[in-house]
Amino acid sequence: MARSPKAVVLVVAALVATAFAVTPAYADDPGLNCAVTATATISVTPSPVLYGHNALVQWSADCVANTSEDALVISGPGFNPSTTVFPVGGGSQPVFINQTGTVGWSVTVVDTSSDTGYSRVLASVSASVAGVTTVPNVVGDSQAQADQDLRAAGYVLGTVGSVVDCNNVNTVSRQSPTAGTVLPSGSSVSIKIGKKPTPPAQCE
Repeated sequence: MARSPKAVVLVVAALVATAFAVTPAYADDPGLNCAVTATATISVTPSPVLYGHNALVQWSADCVANTSEDALVISGPGFNPSTTVFPVGGGSQPVFINQTGTVGWSVTVVDTSSDTGYSRVLASVSASVAGVTTVPNVVGDSQAQADQDLRAAGYVLGTVGSVVDCNNVNTVSRQSPTAGTVLPSGSSVSIKIGKKPTPPAQCE
């Protein structure tokens, strides 16, 4: 039985639609195909990370670098997303932790081909920052008391100088870093002991 021209057109249209439905739009684009199907992991050790110390960020990804059009971008402390692009399937990098609170990193796959510009976040990780300590206030302390207070807070007494200060004679007049500064444990804090002016000058 012969089909009408209209029926033939409908059948052809249905077959074309079915072909497009079955075949992904990126099937003929290896770079985009890899980016769309990529998977990745990213981790940081130790967790929580320690303030003032290095942490190790490690990542891996499947179906990345299969073509010259695919790359990984790692973002987070220690990485510059605008320049740090890794055209490999994995790696690691030590990063120095100088932030407080919570820090995080993510790995994004990018299809760098000009026809798509496709990107997708594959994995992310976050960690709280431990070991955050602040410098105590030792102004007004004797040198011996300042040394004791600093050690109790996890710091060591650094250089000891002097400065004319009639309000703090024989006690700490200034400290560096100042009280409340976030500083890694084990760091040194310098002080200046107040003294009277050299005669004939006198304290008023």
